[in-house]
Amino acid sequence: MLRGDHMHFVVLATHSPEVCPTSNAKTKALLLETAPQIPAIAEKHGVTITAGPLVNREHVVVTVVETDSADGLDAFLVDSRLAQWNQLRILPSRSMEEGMQEIQEAASLF
Repeated sequence: MLRGDHMHFVVLATHSPEVCPTSNAKTKALLLETAPQIPAIAEKHGVTITAGPLVNREHVVVTVVETDSADGLDAFLVDSRLAQWNQLRILPSRSMEEGMQEIQEAASLF
């Protein structure tokens, strides 16, 4: 799962239509205030955003990050205030090449 000392995580942030920035004035104001600060907040906590944030009509924000600290990722999510208006799901991930290497080296079950 490691590439050097860094781990990849897929962050799925889901919210209801009622708190979506497109329909909720308070969430909209919060997002407009914090969004420009997100890269600096990520850097402060040793998190590199490698893809996203990507948004869609399903009220799901998808972001891929790289970090050497799960605690740093958690602090980033709190400081960015994403945790205040989203349910967060964090998926530790690896590249396809790393996954293929693991498959080659693993003992088959059947």
